[in-house]
Order: sequence, then C-alpha cells, then structure tokens
Amino acid sequence: MRGARKAVVGNGHSGNAFERTLPANSPLRAIAGIERVSYSKLYPRSAVLFNEGHVARGVYVLCTGSAKISICSADGKKLIMRIAKPGDVLGLYAGLTGRPYEATAELLEPGRVSFVSRQNLVELIASQEAFGLGLVQVFSEQFSEFVDHARLLALSESATEKLARLILKWSRDFGELTTGGIRVQVLLTQEEIAQIIGSSRETVTRLFSALKRQQIIRVNGGAMVIRNSAALASLAQMSS
Repeated sequence: MRGARKAVVGNGHSGNAFERTLPANSPLRAIAGIERVSYSKLYPRSAVLFNEGHVARGVYVLCTGSAKISICSADGKKLIMRIAKPGDVLGLYAGLTGRPYEATAELLEPGRVSFVSRQNLVELIASQEAFGLGLVQVFSEQFSEFVDHARLLALSESATEKLARLILKWSRDFGELTTGGIRVQVLLTQEEIAQIIGSSRETVTRLFSALKRQQIIRVNGGAMVIRNSAALASLAQMSS
C-alpha cells in the first residue's frame, strides 16, 4: 500500500541549532543543571543519531519529530523495536555505562534532538542521589516497551494479528480522533513495518489491502484512518 508507506506521527519543529532546551516532558529535566550541558540541534529525516555497536558518547533526547529504534542480526536482518516520540531518552543505558549502543536510532522525519555527553550526565547524577528514582522510571518504561514488542512477536499467532496489534498501538500512542475515525500519520515504509512485525513486505502489502477492502482502515495520502477499531481488535484477538 503506497498510502501506508511512510510510520507514525508527525511533529512540528522550529528554532535554531544548538539551543539548550530539553522538552517539557523529558525526565532528564529533573536533574539540576542539565540545561547547562545539553545542546539541541535540528536533524533532517533519515539522520542517524547513533549506530548499534558504536561506543556511546552520551544520551539523546527527542524534542520534536519521531525516530525508529532498530537492531540488526549478523546476516543483516533488521528488526525495528519501537518508535520513539518527543520526550523519549535514547541510548540511556549505553550512555550511563559506557558500553556500546545496543541499537540504532534514525530520524523518521526532521526533528530537534538534544544531546548530553556521558561525562556531564554521570557527573550531574553522581551529585544528585535523589534522581535515582527518575532513572528507574525511565528504565521501567523502556523495559515495558521491550516486553510489549516481545509479546507482539512471540504471542501473536499470525501476521494479521501482529499487524492489527501494531496499528492499535499506534492509535493509542499517536492517534487523533476525527469524525471519520482515529487518524494516524504514517511515516514508515512497508518494508519498515514488516521489520517491526517480523514479516515480509509482500505480506504487509497484502494485509493492508485486505484491511482496506474490509473498510477497517482508510488510507489518504500519508495518513491512515482507523474506521472500525472493534473489527481491528477482533483481528488482534483483543477486547476493544
């Protein structure tokens, strides 16, 4: 489906490069002095913030836009783990421990991203023991997303069920309620959607065509409208 070729969520961006502003919902804002050592910059679509296996320089905070977080096998097979949204902290575990990044982060659309070096972050956290609870919360949220994705891959019995679950998740995370249904802007290619659900692009194309024929979704340009959430939940083996 050409209409679903681009994945989820568009956000505006503005301002000049190298501003020192973290998004209001970033958990890192709880660290006193963090604004002094964070630098934000505008990045184009498809810009890679960091690559899996590379030594961590620090952490990134998505201010606007969205990013795909993916891992790759030795034979080059890619699996997209999640779609990051504004406020998300990227590369936190590697940034704190100094170990290589466990995944690759790539912008799905132009956006502003803040960066904090590992040295500055570790020094600030060491001087503020009370922030430990905030870190636990961030790690808990990221682990929860990992479990959700593992459940999507391991417990869904068919590609149809996996795709239905994914679209329902998008509707909860990024959806906008309209008179015609729940609207979700699509930024991922069909190949990338296949990489999320562990399937092939051909299968994804066929499944989207079937969902459109059954009038469960409608595709209009770069947006998808979920017209029948109950039917989608039924395909996902979930209660609506």
